[in-house]
Amino acid sequence: MAASAVVSPLSAQVKLANTFATGTALRPSFNARSSVGVAAPGSLKVVALKKLLGKVVTNSNDKSVTVEVSRIAPHSKYKKRVRSAKNYIVHDPENKCKIGDVVTLAKCAPVSKRKTFVVVEVRTGQEAEMELSQALEIPFESALAA
Repeated sequence: MAASAVVSPLSAQVKLANTFATGTALRPSFNARSSVGVAAPGSLKVVALKKLLGKVVTNSNDKSVTVEVSRIAPHSKYKKRVRSAKNYIVHDPENKCKIGDVVTLAKCAPVSKRKTFVVVEVRTGQEAEMELSQALEIPFESALAA
């Protein structure tokens, strides 16, 4: 019996040019009667979700909030850790976010020209502020005073 080609479930769903991503470079060839099987096409789904943590800056629009997401990265020349921030327009379908809330964002299909994130979780209070500062590895203001 002739050996059949092994089809990766990833390559069946998405065209991947990288041989490492499809697994063809790492997988040994198996014949049709091999006990090692490959998952049926459609059973493996690759989903790359981008989640962000930020603070609500404005909520003046209906079903939209502006969230400031801060990150810390080393400066390209001086290697000092520099804080940079970016504002995202986020879809808030229930209008439950208030200014100062810490929210978790998830990437979604575009709702409008600039809205590609949706609010997943809303946290309020001082614990949320501390969690946001710990995510950035910045000491919280009240922790400095103590």
